[in-house]
Order: sequence, then structure tokens, then C-alpha cells
Amino acid sequence: MRNPRGIALIGVTLALGVAATIEPAFGDPPKLSDVDVQVDDADRVRQVTPRTPRSAPEGQQDLRSAGQAHAGHLALRFDTRVGDLEVRSSRSTGGGGIVKLQQIIDGVPVLGGQVVEVLDKSGALVSAHGKVARTRDGAFPEDRDAAGTGAARAAVERAAQDSGNRTEDLRAVSTEPYWYDKSLFEEGATRAAVPAFQVTVAGEQPEDLWSVIVDANKKSSLAFWSETHEALNRTVCDANRRIIDSRFPWTFACGTAFQISRKEGNASSAIDDVNKVYDFFGDTAEFYADKTGLDLTNLIGVDRWDGAGKALRATVRACARVDGEVHCPWRNAFWHPLAQQMVFGEGVSTDDVAGHELTHGVTEHRSGLVYRGEPGAINEALSDIFGEFVDLTNGSSDDTVANRWKIGEGSTLGVIRDMKNPSAHNDPDRKGSELWHKRFDTPRENSRFVHINSGVGNKAAFLIADGGSFNGQTVEGIGIDKSAALWWTVQNMLTSSADYAELGKVLNTACRQNAAGSVAGTTSADCDQVDKAVTATEMTRELRRR
Repeated sequence: MRNPRGIALIGVTLALGVAATIEPAFGDPPKLSDVDVQVDDADRVRQVTPRTPRSAPEGQQDLRSAGQAHAGHLALRFDTRVGDLEVRSSRSTGGGGIVKLQQIIDGVPVLGGQVVEVLDKSGALVSAHGKVARTRDGAFPEDRDAAGTGAARAAVERAAQDSGNRTEDLRAVSTEPYWYDKSLFEEGATRAAVPAFQVTVAGEQPEDLWSVIVDANKKSSLAFWSETHEALNRTVCDANRRIIDSRFPWTFACGTAFQISRKEGNASSAIDDVNKVYDFFGDTAEFYADKTGLDLTNLIGVDRWDGAGKALRATVRACARVDGEVHCPWRNAFWHPLAQQMVFGEGVSTDDVAGHELTHGVTEHRSGLVYRGEPGAINEALSDIFGEFVDLTNGSSDDTVANRWKIGEGSTLGVIRDMKNPSAHNDPDRKGSELWHKRFDTPRENSRFVHINSGVGNKAAFLIADGGSFNGQTVEGIGIDKSAALWWTVQNMLTSSADYAELGKVLNTACRQNAAGSVAGTTSADCDQVDKAVTATEMTRELRRR
């Protein structure tokens, strides 16, 4: 899954255009004695924790008002020297609520520039985490539409150059303006936000989907990564082994390109893949509704005006051209963010794969994790985690002890990852592992990075749920129900540029929020076990106190 706009604006309460007033005097970061501040190796503020919760002003205790009241204070604490922090969404939790602030410069968002406030039930600020750009360089051209058109052309040319495709075989499918600060995503990069466009480029084969960041003025490529990701009203269509073209979603859209083979309430189809996906969509939707209260269809369903209404949609038994050759059967599956539906090759539909791909859609609309580097790895981990939770709770016949925490069992792909033992598939189980994949400066390397380095999050999820001894820590598992509640709070609490350092802090914060509200029976003792899992997987080892 991926988010073509890189930022989640869909929560529950939206407060657009409400800016925090930032106090002047942008010299060195202030010396503050009333808060604990954690910074990373680049001395960028990552978390601010008042030593006692900071109360909201009288009459501003509701989430939206309290979040706005704290925003100016946090702009100073996070050393926000350019732009404003705007309240973009708020969401209640068992222990209080979460308010997401987006950094805005001249009306345009900073990609990955976000701060999340954690509030108690009175609206008091408990903690805040995130990252912001501190400087800017340049301005958007006066004719932004023309600049966007030029950026789209440049993005297609860059994608063609790196992928070996012809430019005429590629298509820019979306172009969105952002300020882009490379240091929000890469250690050691130049720290300045520049005006840019995020362009999504699609090719003919399903694996060809990229994001290209293009300088709005120079039309040079600043970043380039692959967006490829290896439902209750349900509609499932059968491609019947026809070839799809991912440049044009209408060539595989269920309900338009292909007729519906089975929709909600209908009898079984003669096609096994159709029935499996229909059932697994139901399992995933039921899990989210039961464990998180989320209406999956309402969040990621789509209406194609075909009489089926807003529905979770999938096309199965699709074939594809890969590297110029027709693959039929095609051994893959993906969530397409623009079509808002899933596509399966023949024989790859399993409960954990379906749950994994649908969770990419959830992540797109909740945390909005950018599908690049560490945010992309966490994106993949969240999909594995919730996909496996579906697998472990739906009573399927393959839920054996030997298969527990394995991804892909029962499909034509076979087991592709082991969350209990990531190193069995050459994936890292901690941040300091020799298996940690370091490069992600090309689309191919990024695709490897996000799928390999998801192992750290996967190992943490296993330890939190089932427990075990690892890397000097002995963790007592808290079970699936509490784990599901924990990771759901995490999903809503992460910023779009979150790295593992942020995930580690958010796991701790989310657990304590759940314990404060007794969510799923979570206790402070459970949070001690979560802390141990974070320590064992070395997520926060790069953070230090200022």
C-alpha cells in the first residue's frame, strides 16, 4: 500500500486552516526545564514530554480546541523555524486522544513534517512526537499548474531512465505540491525544505509504480522510490487470466473492466480464487470491526456506480507483463492506491496476504506512512502484523503451531516471511542486526529495504503478543487482543515520516494510553513488557536526551 499524497487527512475530526502562532526569536533551541526533550543524532527534536501533563486553557478541553491550544507551544519546543503547525485531525483513544499537526509553508504541506500530540481525557498534553523542517530554500513558481505539468514530464523521464521503460509506456497519474526536506527521510541529508511536486508514475506491469519528487523550479529529481507492494460489502471479479495494465486502473477495475463474479450475499462462485478472496475480505473486515471498531468498507471501499455500492473490491486471476514477458499465472498481489482495490494473481489469495494488502489501504488513510526507507519498512510491518492477526483469529485450517507467525503459507508463493524468526528469511530481527538493509537510494533498493527491514517491527509484534527471550530481554506476551488494540493505537499515532526510533517511542506511549483507558484490558504491567520488546529490537537506540 502507499499513499500518493504522503499524508493522511482522513481521521475523524478535521480542522483545516487553523494555524499555530509561532513565537519569534528563532535562535538556538530554548533551554527548557519543564519538559524532557529527546533528539536524534542530528540533534533534531523527536519527542517532547512535559514532566507533568500541560493543561489546556479553560474552555478548550475538547480534542480539537486543546490540540490547537498546545500547537503554538509545541512549535517552539520542536524548533519550528519556518511555516506553521496546523491541526489536521483528531481522534479519541481510551486514555484521551491524539491530535495530528501538519507543518505548512505558504499553504503547502511539508512532506513528512508532522507532530502528533497525545492528550489525556482533560485535554492536557501528555507528550508529543514527530519531525519538522527547520529551514526553507526558494518558493513555488507563480504558475503552479504549469510547473506541475513540467514536473510530471520530468518524473516520467526519470522513471523511464531508471526502469528501462520507454517514456511513451509510462504515465504520470497524480501530481501533488509539497515542500520536501530530504533530511526528514535520510540521515545526513541537507536540512532545507524546497518547493517540489510528488508525482506518481505508473507503467504497464503491476510492479511499475513509482513516486518521484521533482524540484518545482529546476525540474530535477530529488528522490525516486518504488511504490510496489508485494473488504462489509464485498465484490470480487474474475479476470479469467486476462492481462492487466497497471498504468490504467480501468483495465482491471472490478465492476467496470470486469463483471462482478460474486458480491455481498450471493452464492459461491465456481472459481475457487473468487470465493477465497470473498471469505478473506470478510475475515479482515470482521477483525477490524471487532478489535478496533473500524468500518473497513467505509474507510477504503469504492463505489463504481455499478449497482454494488461502496464495496471492498478485488480482481483475481489476473495476468501481467513482467520485463516484457507475459506471466500467466502471475504470482503476486497488490493494493492499488488510485483504484482503491486489490488485484491478485492466481493462487496467491490467503487470509494473511488479503489482510496484509487491505491494511496497506488502512495505513494510507490513517498514518499515511510514506513508502520509502524506514517509514516504508514500518508500513510493510503493519501490514504483516494485521494480516497475521487476521490469520490467527479466523479459525482457518492452516492455523497450526508450525505456521504461527509465518506469512504466505498455503499460497503458491509459499512462506515469504517469518515474524517469529525473521532471520530465517534473511530479514533483521533488531535494528543493529547485520541483516539490516542499508541502501534505499534506488527504487529497486528501496523495495528490498522496506520488505527486508520490516523484520524489526515483525519481531517486536511477535514478542509483544507471545513473549520470549531475545537480545538480553525476557518478554511475557500480552496476547492477541491487547496487541491488536496496541498496534491500532500505534497506527493512528504515527507520523507519515516515522522511523523505528519514533515507532519505539509510540509503542510505549500508545500502550500507556490504552492502559489509562483500560482498552482491551491493557495494564501498566503489559506496558513494561512492550518496553522490553522495544529494547530487545533496538528501535530507539539512536535517541538521546538533550
